Amino acid sequence: MTKLIAFDLDNTLLTTKKEVTPETLRVLSRAAKLGIEIVPATGRIWSAVPANVRSMEFVRYAITLNGAEVIDVKTGATLYEALMPPERGVTLCNAFDDLEIVHDCIAEGVRYMKRWCYDRIDAIASGKWQADIIRASARPVDDFNGAVMKTKGIQKIQTYTLDVDLRAKLLEALPVVFPKVLFTSSVPNNIEINDPKADKGDALKFLTEYLGLTASESMAFGDGLNDLSMIKAAGIGVAMGNACRELLSVADHVTSSCDDDGVAEGIKTFCVGIDD
Repeated sequence: MTKLIAFDLDNTLLTTKKEVTPETLRVLSRAAKLGIEIVPATGRIWSAVPANVRSMEFVRYAITLNGAEVIDVKTGATLYEALMPPERGVTLCNAFDDLEIVHDCIAEGVRYMKRWCYDRIDAIASGKWQADIIRASARPVDDFNGAVMKTKGIQKIQTYTLDVDLRAKLLEALPVVFPKVLFTSSVPNNIEINDPKADKGDALKFLTEYLGLTASESMAFGDGLNDLSMIKAAGIGVAMGNACRELLSVADHVTSSCDDDGVAEGIKTFCVGIDD
C-alpha cells in the first residue's frame, strides 16, 4: 500500500506552463486526506519553488536541491543534508570560466553567481520562465571564490549552455575529470552538480526510513535525469509520458504527460480509494 508519493516539479507535477491543474490538485488533496505523505522532490531550493506548490497545506516534507536536503517545511528544520566541500566547488566553477559557461553555486541557501554570469542570464536561458527563476534567486558577487569558501559546504552547482553538443560532451567528460561529484540534468540546457550522496534516491530512502516506512510503500514520479535514482528507489517508479528515454527504460510504469494530468492518472492507477 502506498503511504508516500514523491514527485518532481518541472515537467512532472507542473505543466509546461508551470501550472498545477485542478484535477492534479484534487487527486493530491484526496491522497493526503487518506493519510498519504505528499512530497515535492525538486532540484530547486525551497524558496524558489513556485507558490502554487509551497501553498499546498498538506505538504509537510520536501526533497530539495536534487536530494542535497530533506526539509520539514512546517518547521523549517533540515532533516538531512549532503554537502560538497567548498574548495571542490570553487575548482569546478573556475574550470567553467575557461569555457564561458554560465554557472551558479548554492550554499547555505544562497545562490551565488559571478557577476559576468549574472549579466548573461538572458542569453543562456531556455525561456523567460528560466531567466526569471535564476534572476529572482541569484546573488551576483565580485569575489565569488571568497564568498563560497566561507560557507560550510555547497548544496548544488548549476551550469547553463544553449550549445547542445557542448553540454553532451561535458556530461560525458566531467565525471571522468571529477569522479567525486554527481552530474545530472533536469532541463535540456543545464547540468546540475551535487555531492555523490545528494541524489533524490538517497533522500527518498532517508525520508521513508525517517517516517517508519519501507521503500515498497513509496511511489515516485519524474521526467529527467535527476529523477533517475528516485524512480529506481521507489516501490513504484513512474515516468511521465514526456520523460527522457533513460527514465522511460527503468520505470515500473509510464503515465501521461505533464500536460495531460500524468501525476493524477498515475496516482489513481495505483492508490486505492482516491476516487471513492
